[in-house]
Amino acid sequence: MTANLSSSPSAEQNIDAIQIDQNWLRSLPSKDADPLSVPSIFLDPAASGYGGAKLIVDGVEGSALDIPALSIAGVYVNRNPYTAEFAEPGKGRIEVITRRGSRKNYRGNLSLVLRNSALEARNAFAKTKPLLQRAVPELDFYGPLGQKLTFYLAGKYYVNNERAIIHAVTPSGPFVENFKSPDRGAYLLGRFDYRFNPAEKLVLSYGFRNKSTRGQGVGGFNLPERATDSFGRGNDLKLAQLSTLSSSLINELRLAWKSGTERADGLVDTPAIIVLDAFNTGGSQVSRRSRETSADLQDLVSLVKGRHAMRFGGGFRPRFFRVRDASNFLGTFTFSNLARLTEGRPFLFKVNEGDPEVSFSQHEFYVFFQDEIRIVPNLSVSLGLRHEVQSNLADRNNFGPRLAFAYSPGGQRTVVRGGIGVFYDRLSWKMRQDSLLYDGARIRQLVVANPGFPMPWDEDARLSITPPSVIRIAPGIRAPYRTQASLSIERQFSHHSNYVKLEYTTIRGVKLYRMRNVNAPLPLTGIRPDPNFVNIDQYESSATSRTHGLTATYQGRVRRRFNLISQYTLSKTVNDTGGSLPANNYDLRGERGRADFDQRHRFNLVGIFDLPFNSTFSCILNLSSGAPFDITTGYDDNLDTVANDRPPGVGRNTGNGSGRANVDTRLAKRFQLEGNKRKLKMEVGIDAFNVFNHVNLKNFVGTLSSPLFGRANASHAARQLQASLRFYF
Repeated sequence: MTANLSSSPSAEQNIDAIQIDQNWLRSLPSKDADPLSVPSIFLDPAASGYGGAKLIVDGVEGSALDIPALSIAGVYVNRNPYTAEFAEPGKGRIEVITRRGSRKNYRGNLSLVLRNSALEARNAFAKTKPLLQRAVPELDFYGPLGQKLTFYLAGKYYVNNERAIIHAVTPSGPFVENFKSPDRGAYLLGRFDYRFNPAEKLVLSYGFRNKSTRGQGVGGFNLPERATDSFGRGNDLKLAQLSTLSSSLINELRLAWKSGTERADGLVDTPAIIVLDAFNTGGSQVSRRSRETSADLQDLVSLVKGRHAMRFGGGFRPRFFRVRDASNFLGTFTFSNLARLTEGRPFLFKVNEGDPEVSFSQHEFYVFFQDEIRIVPNLSVSLGLRHEVQSNLADRNNFGPRLAFAYSPGGQRTVVRGGIGVFYDRLSWKMRQDSLLYDGARIRQLVVANPGFPMPWDEDARLSITPPSVIRIAPGIRAPYRTQASLSIERQFSHHSNYVKLEYTTIRGVKLYRMRNVNAPLPLTGIRPDPNFVNIDQYESSATSRTHGLTATYQGRVRRRFNLISQYTLSKTVNDTGGSLPANNYDLRGERGRADFDQRHRFNLVGIFDLPFNSTFSCILNLSSGAPFDITTGYDDNLDTVANDRPPGVGRNTGNGSGRANVDTRLAKRFQLEGNKRKLKMEVGIDAFNVFNHVNLKNFVGTLSSPLFGRANASHAARQLQASLRFYF
């Protein structure tokens, strides 16, 4: 991890940017060699848009990091927070840069990561220690192919024989069991760099993934018959051309093509039975097929002229989807509690029928301009503007201005920074899919309150007595946006690599997405506004949020041997949407409360200590206060067919879960091995996750009708040990 303050402060740099290179990726404890496990802890969920943080790989947006860990040259969080080049602020995105081949020598790495339950502690919610075997072998090889061409090849195979922990309460009593849920994954990456001349380079890369997961969806309240098997395959092709047209002008052209398929099927074909926060049984009734094909075209220009360092360009991203979703075609019964199940009195039955296939497209376009102006040697200002357009969103007025400054008063060791920017979200393709599938014509969604059991209705009369329920996108829906502003002070210590930063940030979310049933029974009459439908669940852009945060960051080296970064955040986020339907569809005041991810205190420390004899010791410390949970009655008191009603006077997310404390460590030693032509190296390491075996509870139950109300239903992993072996050749 590195951060630098130049002799003149730059508005586009900040010392709390998290930059993790290959050395850090290799040296830090990383469960199953996941390269994003460390940088993700420094993300701010309040800065992430709809769908979470954005992932950028070699300048192209992706949904997952489907490449071998060995192929990653660096990972960055919060680099250039207010740049107009990206749609998200710095703490809402992760940027990944892949490795390239060597122009002089042939090199390679072989690594193996192993975990086994014999070396692990028992989870607090398991009667017996769940069996676990994991192996992650990786291999890369790279070098020159002539004077102008280099290659890089990497592969990874992932084997995971894990077991989920079921912790439920059935009519027969507590049900605790371990359930096998294996998954496999293969990932390949090939990259070729061709340098036409010192001023022009072409990069071609290809990625492949193939994944299979079996027995998923089981665990917690879900019994074994709820298992689902899923499979996925994808191909990614990228082409980038970097042209240095002059000493002050650079052009980057990027082309990307992506194709992927996903399939998921439940293993049991029976109606589902849901007893709220007690147990879930019956088939999962998952039956999905999807294919996505997309492209990405970008052209970016960097120009330096006098005091101005400009960057501008644009991009176009066409996306095409084909989906077949025949889920819940056998129906789902929902009960408020175990007593109602024994009496055979469900409060709800849902079932889908009809044509489950749909094809649609969604295209995105953006342009941006950024200019950093060096006004005087100790003051720089960055001005930017970004405009985004989406094909299935009528709203075109999505201009996002950005402003940042850096000022060093009276010297170079203290820098005052500030910034403000507007960041727009996109309409999710999933929202578009739901509105097309569940329109009442393609798929007819039937919702019945207080049905019979096990037969919910008279089969001959069901179509005439049951109007459909539909999902819609509100007319005139807009793109949500967040306005982020921050002010900070940075101080460089006497040693050039030690910095401290104190920053205040505020984020205001406007026109955020929520779903609301606009056909719920009216409060006074109990009559639905449109008698032709039961529910009309509508996506709207009508929610808001507010975040205040104070962050202190220290980064540097201690006594030449200990390199670390530590960060403490005191924050508060309130909003009026949690991604689910509101308790009262006509009075949303009760939805205003703590955000689902709101945690008052978060402290993270990452460090590497250089030991004698070519050894290293590293650790990751995470401390955080508890996240909230919602308290509900477990009954459909207002007859809107959703059992999310709250007790009188209780607002959203008034429950509070317990905090989390976790320490991960790694001890590694590197050996020199004599080869025929050159010295080979080997590294042996042992990782310990949750080394003190602290029980970190999660999934707190807020349903009053549940026998587990107020208690956690699961915990994060107990202590786990992982062995790793790596050869450098």
